[in-house]
Amino acid sequence: MARTIAEIQNEILIEKKKQSSLNGLNSDSKTSIWGLWTNIVATAIWVHEKIVEKNALISRPHTLNWYREQALNFHYGSPLDPNSTEMSLIWKDGSYQFDTTNLSEAQIEEAKIIKYCAVSEVDLETILNPDKEVKEIFSDFFHNKVGVVFIKVATQKGDAISRIDVPNELFAFKEYIAKIKDAGNQVYITSDDGDILKLNLNVYVDPLSIYINPKDVEYYKLKSLQKPTKEELAKLAEYELILESSPLDSANGSLILDRGIFPVIDSIKEHLKNIEFNGAFVKTYLIDSIQKAEGIKIPILSKIETSIAKNPNDLENPDLADVTPIEYFIPKAGYFDLDALQVQVNYIPYTFYRDKQ
Repeated sequence: MARTIAEIQNEILIEKKKQSSLNGLNSDSKTSIWGLWTNIVATAIWVHEKIVEKNALISRPHTLNWYREQALNFHYGSPLDPNSTEMSLIWKDGSYQFDTTNLSEAQIEEAKIIKYCAVSEVDLETILNPDKEVKEIFSDFFHNKVGVVFIKVATQKGDAISRIDVPNELFAFKEYIAKIKDAGNQVYITSDDGDILKLNLNVYVDPLSIYINPKDVEYYKLKSLQKPTKEELAKLAEYELILESSPLDSANGSLILDRGIFPVIDSIKEHLKNIEFNGAFVKTYLIDSIQKAEGIKIPILSKIETSIAKNPNDLENPDLADVTPIEYFIPKAGYFDLDALQVQVNYIPYTFYRDKQ
């Protein structure tokens, strides 16, 4: 950290006392010529040290966090021509910055379209294996893009995370990163629709708090069985035929005192919404969130399936991968599409307390 002007001036005065030829300069007046000169020299040295400090800071190799900061500071619609009369990317204080001199705070925030960003890279050690052939190592090196900086970005639309506009905004952002990145670095940028998530749960609930239509209880119990017998499977098939004409009560799982609140579904959506961008989906954390909901006794997460978002050009949805055995995973897009969320809950009345009677 650069020294203060007072610290520098004090060192000058200490050195002055060592010089006997300067003993005649002994005025205590703050306006003495020699006193003013020490202040001027100290100020000049302070400015020099601040410049050196700034140059040392910006001359360091850029970190992953630096790329993230630059992404969040991207202004869409800003020309990259420094000679432009509008907001532009200019070289200032040793780095590229947007010139926002004539813009209001509201205009600046509106231009910053990227609200979420995650930056990562693949470590060479993750693919090196002493037992591998040299050809395999080189193949893995290029296949896994070791040495590439990966940037995931997204914006905010209403209350939901969303990809930025592709290709317009994405193209402009790639041009921006290409201009400011370190020479020789390879950067791979993506902005995708949220991943699809499907959850199956067996949830034991307090029948005094959570509504379940009595006619649906037996069906839920049969659906929750891990290894049903032939008789149970036959009974389940009968129920499913009946459901074609008489579907499950849509109010199942809601609070008895407020049919507009569904504790299990609401807690799942709230939990997914609060996962940080590019953060991991952790089964245990989800269960903990559901457990805290009103009227919930025992939540059991029986199956988890996920996939990347459907490509608009694809006729069919991508196949869902069963990730139930995995304790945690990170969605490829960095977040889940809550509008595409699928949750199937088997609501079972919690009556275990009767066993104690």
